[in-house]
Amino acid sequence: MKVVSYNIQYCKGRDGKIDPQRVVDSVREADIIAFQEVDKAAARTGFIDQPQALGDGFPEYFWVYGPTVDALSRHHPRGNERRQFGNMILSRWPIVQSRNLLYTPRLGGANHLSVQLGLLETVILTPDGLLRAYTTHLHHLSPGLRLRQIEQLKRHLLEAPLEGSVISGSEGQDWSEGIDEYEVPFDALFFGDFNLKPGSPEYEALVGTPHPHDPNSRLLTIDGLADTWVTAGNKEEEGVSLIRDFNSGSGIRIDYVFATAKLSKKVKRAWIDSDAIASDHQPYWVEFDRPLFD
Repeated sequence: MKVVSYNIQYCKGRDGKIDPQRVVDSVREADIIAFQEVDKAAARTGFIDQPQALGDGFPEYFWVYGPTVDALSRHHPRGNERRQFGNMILSRWPIVQSRNLLYTPRLGGANHLSVQLGLLETVILTPDGLLRAYTTHLHHLSPGLRLRQIEQLKRHLLEAPLEGSVISGSEGQDWSEGIDEYEVPFDALFFGDFNLKPGSPEYEALVGTPHPHDPNSRLLTIDGLADTWVTAGNKEEEGVSLIRDFNSGSGIRIDYVFATAKLSKKVKRAWIDSDAIASDHQPYWVEFDRPLFD
């Protein structure tokens, strides 16, 4: 199973061109795709319905869009369109349910841009069983705010299986229209632009503190997540998903796929596509051995 996380910067490539098709071509071989920074009805992207355009690029896939920003478009010619910005998940297999979870509180300021961010939750019916997949984008300005968002993310990790299906008690009810109830599994993948560096307090809040007797491993807790980049055999401090200097290829690794412990044992390899030009970020890929669950 191949999965990919990609902050697409509203389909704005290195050359400044807005082109959803280039994004589609960059990740076409993935089974599960997680996008961040997806625009809808925005003047800067020509009022393109980007979720629909990206979905149309994968006609056989299932997809869900979770806007975290939703406001009246100030410039749209029709005058009644919603200007949206958020996250998206596409899957080769059915997405049987989803929830769009917003981080709270949203701390704004008078002298800097701050937008509502959130966590798009899906349950995917893979050939190996049910799998949770999330995509998120954490705050870029404040480590303290990222820590608060990570706290909420980890709470969702633990609470979602207890909360269960998005619809329950549906048998015999016309309103449900035959929607099936699904158990929400514990095992999950978290994709996204986390805006944090390996070794930071936010990183440790996700993956645990270093093992006192093995500096190359982490003390993973039940509500902790493994960094698939490291599980695949790479070093924490290595890798560039946001290139700062294209001549040297230098930059930082802030895009991740985190996995619960059981899934992390199935990681086969991980790599960053440094050649993709469809965004200012690079697609981060992970391949898992199957079956996912023994």
